[in-house]
Amino acid sequence: MVSRRLTKRSLAIAKANAQAGVDAALTIAARTQGLLSPGGAEKEKAREARLMVQEKVDAAIEGAFAAQAAWGAFVIKAALGGVRSPHDVSAGLTSIAEAAAGPARRKVRANARRLTGARALP
Repeated sequence: MVSRRLTKRSLAIAKANAQAGVDAALTIAARTQGLLSPGGAEKEKAREARLMVQEKVDAAIEGAFAAQAAWGAFVIKAALGGVRSPHDVSAGLTSIAEAAAGPARRKVRANARRLTGARALP
C-alpha cells in the first residue's frame, strides 16, 4: 500500500515537472523570437546564446553535486539502520531524484520569468 505521504510527494513532483515543461516552452519561444528576429543588437543575441548554454552546464553540475550529496545521505541512513522497508527506499530514491532535478527546475523558472514575466501555475 502506498502511503499518503508518498502520494502527496509524487503529486508535488509531477506538478513541479509540469511547471518546468511550461516554463521551458515559454523560454524557448522567447529566445527563438529574440535570436531569430532581424536587426537588433548582435552583442545581445550572442550574450543570450552563450547564457543559454552556460546555464545548462551550470544546472547540470549543480544537479550532479546535489544528487551526490543526497545519495551520500541515503547511504549513511541505510548504513545506520534507517532504511527498513521498500517505502524507505522509495523515499530515499525520490529525494535523490528531486535533488538532481531541482537546479534545472529553478533555472528554467528564472529564465521564463526573466524573458516573459510568466508566473507559476496555481
